[in-house]
Amino acid sequence: MKLIYLYTNSFKGLSKESWMLALVMLINRAGSMVLPFLGVYMTNHLHFSIENTGIVLSFFGIGSVIGSWLGGFITDKIGEYKVQYLSLLLSVPLFCLIPVFKTEIGVAAIILIQSIVSDSFRPANSVAITKYAKPEKITRAFSLNRMAVNLGFSIGPALGGILSGISYEFLFFTNALAALLAGILYIVFFKKRNKLARLKAKKSKRSN
Repeated sequence: MKLIYLYTNSFKGLSKESWMLALVMLINRAGSMVLPFLGVYMTNHLHFSIENTGIVLSFFGIGSVIGSWLGGFITDKIGEYKVQYLSLLLSVPLFCLIPVFKTEIGVAAIILIQSIVSDSFRPANSVAITKYAKPEKITRAFSLNRMAVNLGFSIGPALGGILSGISYEFLFFTNALAALLAGILYIVFFKKRNKLARLKAKKSKRSN
């Protein structure tokens, strides 16, 4: 209890938006439980060779790099709000499509696309943190977000191990459900707040 108190007290005073961004990130990262089991899925279920499995897995890393760059680029164009909810909602059908592909090329392609879409979320989320956190509390807001990422990656594999024991397809669909839940939660909470922030920014420009 003392440890929990120290953690919660260290983030005391952060805005509701900062906490919600961390919660959405937690759900999103916990939903990325598919990653630790991709190798096992490809070798045991799809019967790929170890070499081909390694090559296919490399496409996840490539997609992550591209997605991080693309997410930052698109965020500059259309704003962090649209990038985040589009990334979350587009991840839903992509997770559901992964079990459809049975060849090395097909799995590599869908994993690449899914990774690009999912990781475009991260730079937009970072922009949102700076947008909604007070200047003197930005560091703590980022710390809270990072803790949510780490906690999500801790919960995800544990839950994924249970789900993969039932069915690999069930694992992918659960990932899709987590992305959908995070997307709905984000839109419901931030839709009105995003509009107000945009109006405030326009008024600020006019006054200057």
